[in-house]
Amino acid sequence: MSSRNNKSILDLLSLEKTKIDSLFSVADKLSANESIPFEGFGKTGALLFFEASTRTRMSFETACARLGIYPLLLDGKAGTSLEKGETLEDTVLNVDAMKPSFLVIRSGDDLDLKALSEKVQCPILNAGWGKKGHPTQALLDAYTVRKHLGTCNGQKVLIVGDVRHSRVAASHFELAKKLNYEVALCGPKEFLPESGNHKVFSSLKEGLQWATVAMALRVQLERHSSQYSLADYREHYGFMVKNLKDLSARALIMHPGPINQGTELDSEVLQDPRCKVLDQVSNGVLIRQSLIYATLSEGK
Repeated sequence: MSSRNNKSILDLLSLEKTKIDSLFSVADKLSANESIPFEGFGKTGALLFFEASTRTRMSFETACARLGIYPLLLDGKAGTSLEKGETLEDTVLNVDAMKPSFLVIRSGDDLDLKALSEKVQCPILNAGWGKKGHPTQALLDAYTVRKHLGTCNGQKVLIVGDVRHSRVAASHFELAKKLNYEVALCGPKEFLPESGNHKVFSSLKEGLQWATVAMALRVQLERHSSQYSLADYREHYGFMVKNLKDLSARALIMHPGPINQGTELDSEVLQDPRCKVLDQVSNGVLIRQSLIYATLSEGK
């Protein structure tokens, strides 16, 4: 992604496969508690979360702490000049003027991260941008698949649910091209993309029989003009014990969170040995730590 600093990570199409492999390799070392050459003392990272987050925000905070970088957190509008009418862009430019080592930004579509990356001095790491993408989530998902299945190459990833409004799915469409895995979709027609050449299963049973990875998404009813029956959704697309009998014993069950338990995924499924939801969270710290490490280490 072109920018003044040329290190911003806004999408995955512009990320070379060699860079992805390198990130995974560093994550492997971190997971094994191997030391990596890095000095974070005196550095700061600005975490600007204009949208609510638990896993992404706290994993970036944890990643900073593990690298010895002090995280500067702006969490929502409360207590900031955004309450006084300052624009999101002005807020970012003012924080950038404080010269942190990087900016982690989570925002809606109302903030143009690509245009902003041309105006700031430090790299921008996309922590969830509207419906456009969530690169680090897709990377941690793929890292989790690689960890448990050995490779992403040739895997069949079934994404179930509200794909139309999912930045996670958008990033998986990009990453699948880099790591050579196949993505298929399943869900009510109101939840699926209106355009695009995507493989779609009309029934969850057929999709689960095809998949090596089954990923549920949060039902984002706040983004739909008409309310969809949650009871109907759970019956036809929910990850319930009875539904998941159609999924291979060797396959993985995943969810990027937050989970609406009893809708997309039942609490009993969290105990299924195929379920890697909490492992995704652990791997999220490793991937974000690797990304920060790479961003600050390259070119030195």
